[in-house]
Amino acid sequence: MTRDRPMLELATFPVKEVEFGNQTRYENGVLEISKEEMISLILEDQRVSFADVDLAFPGERTRIVNVRDAVEPRVKVSGPGSVFPGILGPVETVGSGTTHRMSGITVMPSADFRPTILNGTAAPSAGIVDMWGAGAQLTPFGSLINVVPRFKLRDGVNELEAHGAIQAVELKVALRLAQTTLQGTPEEVEILELTEADPALPRVIYIMTCLTHRYHPYYHSGVAYYGLPIRESLPTLIHPNEIFDGALTTNTYAGGGMWETTWAWMTQPVALELLRRHGKDLNFLGVILQRTRFENKFSKQVTAECTSQMARLLGADGAIITRIVTSGANFIDVMLTVQACEKKGVKVVLLTPEWGGKDGTDLPLVFYVPEATAMVSTGSFERDVRVGAPSKVVGLGEREQVQVYADDKAFSPWDELTLPSSFLITGGVDWFGHMKLSCR
Repeated sequence: MTRDRPMLELATFPVKEVEFGNQTRYENGVLEISKEEMISLILEDQRVSFADVDLAFPGERTRIVNVRDAVEPRVKVSGPGSVFPGILGPVETVGSGTTHRMSGITVMPSADFRPTILNGTAAPSAGIVDMWGAGAQLTPFGSLINVVPRFKLRDGVNELEAHGAIQAVELKVALRLAQTTLQGTPEEVEILELTEADPALPRVIYIMTCLTHRYHPYYHSGVAYYGLPIRESLPTLIHPNEIFDGALTTNTYAGGGMWETTWAWMTQPVALELLRRHGKDLNFLGVILQRTRFENKFSKQVTAECTSQMARLLGADGAIITRIVTSGANFIDVMLTVQACEKKGVKVVLLTPEWGGKDGTDLPLVFYVPEATAMVSTGSFERDVRVGAPSKVVGLGEREQVQVYADDKAFSPWDELTLPSSFLITGGVDWFGHMKLSCR
């Protein structure tokens, strides 16, 4: 007996121009958006007290503030489930059928709300995105057209409720924009599947570590799978196609570069490249989703041994490991996983940004194991970033100043700024290699 293997047709509709108009439609690379329709869609959520929509284009001296997340417009055309399963639709395994995506564009919510957690790692944060200059070069969003739903939440909304409201807004707007492609012809269709491969090819597993928290009752864990926040869990084996239908989402009230955006999960370059090379020069076995940042040595060892054992049982010859979040405790979990895999005969390449200090001469790693002999750096996130003064600020609302973190000093977004780290910029830390940066 044979079983059908998941096959996903990812159909791309490039967006080259966006403008406001009387209706929401897509034609020949031009996306027309009815602002009235989008505002009505946003205000359907009773937690929202004010709403508007702005546009930000590459090359303009525009600064977006109060950024909470970013997402790519997608819509499920055929196959089981919906995009963003468990949030916009029922929990049903996705990753097969046909999905339309709009490339060159994001929906980037800029939301203002009054936090209840004012300090610590559970306190809300918001990022900034510059569309020109030095800041734009550090984030993929500086080269994309960003549709910015700008809205305010009612007072009394706690952090977990704020996450629900922000996520509902961004995903509904993204889905509505993608629905304009339903009757169109895509410019490109890519077929993503794990077919049977030559057994002589090297067998590769992708270990995608994700830091999560469990500190506060009003705090989202940081990463959710089918809408379920990942908290205390052991590694989970998933099909890479699930990622491209939005099965992984992020915490939307932590919008800086320290965390990954939902857009980054949806466009995951490592999983996509492994799928493209599957059956050619490697045999891609799938993705192990590993929760990290356990709080004691024992737990860290358990997750490392469990993940490495899963890789060995799958028959992996090699593994690629990535991580998210600028946490030293998380990095220990990751390094112990590298060590455990190598000891079981699974060769590892670790892809990671580094520390390095303000001038790049400090220690790049906070923890190290001798088995970590193959590492790829995506850059240092501790450098100062000098950005110029914008001509336009999107997302400021009624306030004259903004905060990146709830316990930080407020600043005027209209000024020239020296940011103490690139993780204040949404997308400013390159966790997965989206930016294809190089060093010389």
